[in-house]
Formats: sequence, C-alpha cells, structure tokens
Amino acid sequence: MKLPTPRALLLFLLLTAAAGIAGGGLRLATREQTRRIDRDREALRQFSMDAQDELRRLDALYEGHLRRLAGSVSLTDTFEIRKAAASYIGILQVAVLHSEPDPKRDLLAHTTGAAGLPAPVFQKPEGGLPVKHVLISKERVFDGAQPSGWIDEPAKPLMFWLRRSDQEAVVLTIDPAAVEKAISDWLIPWAAEPFKNVAAGPGPDAFRDSKNRVLASVSSPPTEPQDVLLPLRSRFGRWELASWDRRQREVSYHPPTLAGMTALALLVAGVGGWTFVQQTRAARVAEQRVSFVNRVSHELRSPLTNILLNLDLAADALPPESQDAGRRLGLVQEEARRLTRLVDNVLSFSRSEQGKLTFSPQPCHPQALVAAVLDQFAAGFRRRGLEIRNESEAAEARLLDADAVAQVLSNLLSNVEKYVPGGLVTISSQVEADTLRIVVADQGPGIPAREAERIFRPFERLTDNVNEGSSGTGLGLAIARDLARGMGGHLRLLPTKTGATFELLVPAPAAPLPGFSPHPPAV
Repeated sequence: MKLPTPRALLLFLLLTAAAGIAGGGLRLATREQTRRIDRDREALRQFSMDAQDELRRLDALYEGHLRRLAGSVSLTDTFEIRKAAASYIGILQVAVLHSEPDPKRDLLAHTTGAAGLPAPVFQKPEGGLPVKHVLISKERVFDGAQPSGWIDEPAKPLMFWLRRSDQEAVVLTIDPAAVEKAISDWLIPWAAEPFKNVAAGPGPDAFRDSKNRVLASVSSPPTEPQDVLLPLRSRFGRWELASWDRRQREVSYHPPTLAGMTALALLVAGVGGWTFVQQTRAARVAEQRVSFVNRVSHELRSPLTNILLNLDLAADALPPESQDAGRRLGLVQEEARRLTRLVDNVLSFSRSEQGKLTFSPQPCHPQALVAAVLDQFAAGFRRRGLEIRNESEAAEARLLDADAVAQVLSNLLSNVEKYVPGGLVTISSQVEADTLRIVVADQGPGIPAREAERIFRPFERLTDNVNEGSSGTGLGLAIARDLARGMGGHLRLLPTKTGATFELLVPAPAAPLPGFSPHPPAV
C-alpha cells in the first residue's frame, strides 16, 4: 500500500482541523429551546373522577365482604375459619377476641403463608408484650357507636374489626398489597370503556398503579417527568393519571459565534491549501535539482571511465625508468577513482530516495571481490601509513550483487582512508549458514557508542568542521546501509574499545553453477 506524502498528510490534517472547527463552531452557535404546548385535558379529568368513584365502590364492596365474613364464620373451629378466610383476597389472619381475655375461647387462624404475623390483643400479656403481638384499643371495639371499623395506624398491620356481641369481636389482618393488585387487575378491563374519550386526545397519557404498571395509556409514556399528575387513592393503595404536554423543538443560531468559527475554519483550510501548494512547488524544485544532479552524474561517468582507461594505458606504456611520472599517474588514478565513487554514491542516494534501487544477484567469489576492492585502495593506504591485512576465507562461489557489495566495502574503506591516520586495517570475510559476513576494523580514533546510529543518516558527520583535515558528503555510510538492507542484509557498527569496526551481513546462497570463475567488478 502506497503511503501518503508528508504534504498530502499535512493537508489532510489541516482540512480535518478546519472541518472540526466548523463543526464545533456550529455546535457552539446552536441555541436549542423546547416549548411546551398546553393541551385540553377535560376528558382526562372526567376519567379521574370516574376512576376515583370506582375505587370508592371497590373499597365499600371489599369492606362488605369482610363484614360478611366476620359476621358469618364459625367462631369455634380454627379449620373452618381458615377455610372461609382463604376464599377472600388479602386476608392474612382471623382473630376471635373477647372483652375479657379467655384463652379457651380466643382463637387465631392464619391463612396459607401468613404464619408469624403479630396477633392482635386488647391488653399486654403478663411478662410484657412480645413482638408477635400487636395491641389494639378494647374501648374502640366494644364501647364505640360503630359496630365495625378499620385500624390503620403507623407501625401496625392493616386490620378490620367487627363487634359480634358485647363480649366478642372478630379482627381480620389484611394484606393491602394483595388487595391493591386485585383492584388493579379489575381496573384494566373496567378502564377500557371510559378511557376511550381520553384516548381520542393527542396523548401521551397513562393510567398506572403504585408499582408503575400501566393499566391504560395513549401512546408510549415518555421517559421525562410528566407535566400533569392526578393522584387517585384508596385504603389499599395509590393510582395515578400521568399526562405529558406536546413539545416543539426550536433551533436558532448565534450569528457572531457562527461567523467567527466559520472564518477561523476558512483560515485554517486556506493555510492548509497554501502550505500544500508551497510544498508541492518546493518538492517540484527539489525533484528538478535531483534530476539535474542525476544527469550531471551520468554525464560524468563516461568521461571518468575514459580517463581511468587511458590512465591505465598510459601507466602500462611508461618505461621502467620513469618512476616519477608513474607515481604522478598513480595519484591521478586514485583521484579519478575517488571521483567515480563520489558519482556512484550520488546516483545510489538518488535512486534510494526515489525507491528505485535495484539488485541483481549473480555468481561471484566473495574472496576475490574483497581482494579487487582492496587493490583499488592499496596505493592510497600506503601513503597514509595504513597496513592492510586481508583475512578473507569465503572462496566458494555465491549468489551476490557484486556491484552493491563492492560499493558498500568501498565506502567503508573510503572512510578509513579519510579518517584513520595510520595503523592496521583488517578485512575478514566468511560465509556461515548462507550469509556472507564482512568485517572491516581499523585502529583509528573510533566512533562514540552514542553516535552508532547517527552516522548512518544522510549528510551526518561526527563533526562539521571544514578544517578537520578530511572531506566528505556524509552519504557514504547512509548509502552503504541502504544497499545492505536492499540486499536483505544489515550493516552496523560493532562496539570496540579502540578504533571502529563495521560488520556487513548479506544473504549469500550457493551459486547454481559450480566452478564459476569470478569477474571482480570495477570500482
């Protein structure tokens, strides 16, 4: 996948930022208001009155059932009392009490699952009032004008009592939650007819019980709080009518904020476009310069090749006694080769920057290849007092891009020639597991460990002092590593106590043609 160019990426980021500013500005400038629209709720109010009347009727009906049960049940048989109470909704316990406590005549009967409820008593038993008893007023039951009534007091269960005689009363303990559920179940079919008038309105409206169970509704109830709530109450629970107004969303925009953020977004987008145009123009100029350097470098290669060829012919034609002329021709040959290496490095760097480096492995002998490259540097090394020790052992034919390997080795030796004032230079090569390893070690000033990666960057040198006694473009090691990686290998600086040691590792499978005679490349 082709990666975007830096200028395209920058343009994308700036345009994205402009879009984000515009979107954020629109959001900041937006003013939203929700306006309530009142509704006609006459039908809802009428339904609430009908529902409240129905709750009163159900209360009275249930109280009549309790009065009939308490007045007709046999008061001597606990089994019969329990059986009769089980046929009514919400009765947990039936107690038969007398004005004067009589353990033989007082009875207490629980319905299924209601055991453990506090038993009603008129006075505290001897030794205190245990938790399982609840005290009720004897005067209220036997001395009042009403023959029946409710005991609905805080911290006490809901109870209904009926005085059967001046000495005897029945007290029923009621479960209000069970009665409330039964009433809610009854109200669902009951509400179908009277709720039609409410349903004819726009809604939403809901008729629900205390457990938030919807008994009837117009459309789905919203999640926000209701605008109108009509409570309906009974002795056994609470119901309510909830209603919501219609809401109209109104959107407006704050002109100064919108204008300011739009201007800022346009400014960022304009800067992005201007930057992209300028970078494109700069990239075009850079490409033209690189193209010019490439053309010049290519033009230089042909005359340099001719110069080297004629220098070799002139050196061969010199008589033995012309030693001074031979020495001068040798110097000219070295400088011509150095210029050739510089041109090759410039061309390789240009191809690397454009992603056009190509490699063509051919059968060759690594040992002969190393020897041919060393031969190019022999005269210059002797003048600088450098002694070469060739410990190459890779004599078998291997598949390698000989030109690329020779250029890497030439760049390493060129650095030695420029920066090492004298001493021993050791070059070794061997093949292990189809990998060619070439090591170049010198006894020069060395390279600090912290600079081990910086020296492989293009145009990087340990010092930029033009008077340091050596010159260079800062491309040699960068090109050497690019070539090594292009061949599937690696070039690195090994840690040493003295001097600098470089290690080149490249794949070198066995050559398919046994007995191949190498032809060392010209450097």
